[in-house]
Amino acid sequence: MKRQLQNSNPVELSWNNDIAVKLSQDIQSHDVFDFILDECKRADKLIIGSFAMNEAYVRRIIRNRERISSLEVFLDLTVADRSPSNTIYISENVDALYLTSNHSKFIYCRGEKQMLAVMSNNATNNHRFELQVFIREKGLIADFLQQYEIMKAESLRYGADQ
Repeated sequence: MKRQLQNSNPVELSWNNDIAVKLSQDIQSHDVFDFILDECKRADKLIIGSFAMNEAYVRRIIRNRERISSLEVFLDLTVADRSPSNTIYISENVDALYLTSNHSKFIYCRGEKQMLAVMSNNATNNHRFELQVFIREKGLIADFLQQYEIMKAESLRYGADQ
């Protein structure tokens, strides 16, 4: 089954069972965000991991916030020092912002469906060749969620009393 990502250069995904792979310079992390949220219809839980996140990405979150019940974001510790005002802006528009030694890039959504995207893209705009792996397979997603709990336990919640 082929499904197009919604962007200015539509790209089709070819699913092999419950996994699709795309290597393209036309797909950015925000396109993946839109695609996953559209597939899940509504996010009871949305988790985003990235090294960094820009203001445009946060505005996209804000525009879609009514469709997201719970949103957690994991960023690298260095972003709080590099861009304190952007870090505050992010924290004001998500349910929880966690800082850790993070270089992983992913988006997980649980809604009408579950989907995980693991990608090379940061939550910024980099028009380079980037790789995305989309996963709908429940066992792989369960493995990810167990590992995510470890990452969460080892992270600092931004703004929370330490």
